[in-house]
Amino acid sequence: MRWLPVISPEPQRAAHGATVAASAAPSSEHRGGVEHRVYFEVFGCQMNKLDAELMLGVLDEEGYRLTDDIKEAGVILYNTCAIREQAENKVFSRVGSLRGLKERRPDVVIGVLGCSAQNHRESIFRRYPHVGVVCGPGEFLRLPELIEEAREKGQVAALALETPIRFKRRRNLGPNRYQAFVSVMRGCDMACTYCVVPRTRGPEVSRPVREIVDEARALVDGGVREITLLGQTVNSYGKRLGPGRSIGLQHVFYELNKIRGLERIRFITSHPRFMNPDLIDAMADLEKVCEYLHLPVQSGADSVLWRMRRSHKMDHYRRVVVACRERIPDLGLATDIIVGFSGETEDEFRQTYELMKEMRYQSAFVFRYSERAGTPAAAMPDDVPEEVKRERNQLLLELQKKISLELNQESLGKVTEVLVEGRSKRDASRWSGRTRQHRIVVFPASEGEDLVGRLVSVRVTEATPLTLIGVRQDGAGYS
Repeated sequence: MRWLPVISPEPQRAAHGATVAASAAPSSEHRGGVEHRVYFEVFGCQMNKLDAELMLGVLDEEGYRLTDDIKEAGVILYNTCAIREQAENKVFSRVGSLRGLKERRPDVVIGVLGCSAQNHRESIFRRYPHVGVVCGPGEFLRLPELIEEAREKGQVAALALETPIRFKRRRNLGPNRYQAFVSVMRGCDMACTYCVVPRTRGPEVSRPVREIVDEARALVDGGVREITLLGQTVNSYGKRLGPGRSIGLQHVFYELNKIRGLERIRFITSHPRFMNPDLIDAMADLEKVCEYLHLPVQSGADSVLWRMRRSHKMDHYRRVVVACRERIPDLGLATDIIVGFSGETEDEFRQTYELMKEMRYQSAFVFRYSERAGTPAAAMPDDVPEEVKRERNQLLLELQKKISLELNQESLGKVTEVLVEGRSKRDASRWSGRTRQHRIVVFPASEGEDLVGRLVSVRVTEATPLTLIGVRQDGAGYS
């Protein structure tokens, strides 16, 4: 997924025509030269999007401004994702296509940033000699310095992961001024065999509770109403924060819940191993913590989970889900599933299929396994034929579509609270927003009104697998 944050004070169009909303006025005076015009594309997860905001924040402080025209840019940056092969292929195709531009304009600085930069390291320079900056997730706050160094030396790499990133974020540079991501931790201590994150982002480091709360309060003072807490395994938050003290994500919840003006708190992505009773109780008891849990299972077969080194078994996963649903009856549950992992048999896949029917997820992100260089699974045989992966992937998607429709139809006739995000992408005559359970809701817009960032009561009249359709309850239920 590509996303373009904004640091320009004026509304603009993102690359390839996607609409972008303007952020608050920049903190510094932008320089006018082409060398300070930045074309920026972001691929991958929510953490990448947040990293992009932080990168653009430090660039803004040095007078850089965004352009949506790559031909007018003096700096071209790609913040990359290494989780799946398709995402890497897409970004490196873009990078390769810039060789001619670099030959025509040697002054242009091209940068490959983020997880793919960390994963492939200096080999990027060999494959793409026109690239000037290779910067991993641990050093992106040095980006202005690295750009200048690349102008002088031609190429520069910054790939250290040992030093924790410390930053003070005081404003939201994301596409929606009312919603913001906040990092509570970085890195990962897990050892899932298919995953490159420990290699690309380093070991787990949690931020102090006070630092998170201060950032959240500043964002809310700037208009943010919903905050999503981010971490590779966000619910393992708190490690190494205080010797002899037990600190968990629930402590962050309790402090954020006190912030006046903050309406909703979300968190992603969780690991079954760290869903403890204190965290579940906080989700149930705190009015601002949304009733939504993204809890990846990856496979319904213990034998596959063992090969993946997921560190949980299915009986534990089931107990966690039961405990969550007992305390949070209206919980919206989502998951991730990988099909076609090394050695996956028909019986193992069938266990995953039956698990999906049992869990009745609100949504599921299903991926075909692709071997990632540098992971332990790369030494295992990728022995499930591609056509079998595609078939299994489609079977799960079709099942999930059926379940999602059935669950959404249960909302027919009910009134639900919606945080309005903007106009519907498919129908500009409708507003679009999300419920506390993260379901998408669309409803008609009235001429002359602006409900973006408002909480609105909507009565559901129609349902599809992906969307609830309704009408606003006139004169009530919004703020």
